[in-house]
Amino acid sequence: MALRSYPRYFLIPPLFATAGAESVRIVDLSLKGARLELNAPLRAGSRHRLVVMTNDGVIDEQVTVLWSQIDDLPVESGSDRYMAGIEFDGQPEAVGELIERLLSSHNALPIEDSRSADRYRVCVPMTGIFGILQIGVLDLSTRGARISLPYFIRVGTVSPFAFQIDEETGPIEVLGTVAWCIGTAATGFEAGLRIENEEDRMRTAIHRLCMRDEVRIDLHSLRRKFDALRQTSHEFTAAAAAS
Repeated sequence: MALRSYPRYFLIPPLFATAGAESVRIVDLSLKGARLELNAPLRAGSRHRLVVMTNDGVIDEQVTVLWSQIDDLPVESGSDRYMAGIEFDGQPEAVGELIERLLSSHNALPIEDSRSADRYRVCVPMTGIFGILQIGVLDLSTRGARISLPYFIRVGTVSPFAFQIDEETGPIEVLGTVAWCIGTAATGFEAGLRIENEEDRMRTAIHRLCMRDEVRIDLHSLRRKFDALRQTSHEFTAAAAAS
């Protein structure tokens, strides 16, 4: 799925396309999905035709919107900007061929594994269990979570971490290791959990929560990632031109 079960590539520059009636820019792309910048929101769970015009032909694929939320509020232009994550309904060969062409022409940059664990903010109250403690779930990624809890817990503590998705999926239970724990005025304490070797289960959970608009990607973190990738892309392009 587009939450990153396949390698993803940052596009230099973004590709122009349409998603239904909306003009969009594709900022990163994988065999399973993409992230879009656009001027109007798309409803999570809605399906659209994504059409990309290239020099080698037209890519026309059905996609499903995983999440969509406001990005910036540019005062000068008076128009809002949004970002959306989409998933291809199938596994289109044409997208793989497009990625290969973009890589060979230095118009795509692989997003490194170290940047793969996007963070998703929980936007409805969600409770769970860590060990014997009832906790609040604040954000999730495929490799960790941030929780609120009433007591300090020692760094390095390993306990089962469980939270409920829905009746169909049931509870998700994984082992979590406390990476940090700090006191907060609002909630008592917050802790960061490290979750290892459970990417597929966490990805499935985040996918279902995204489709119900119960978690949203942390766009501040994502924007910092894109800014770093843009800087890397400038250096990458300059090195390619000099070689």
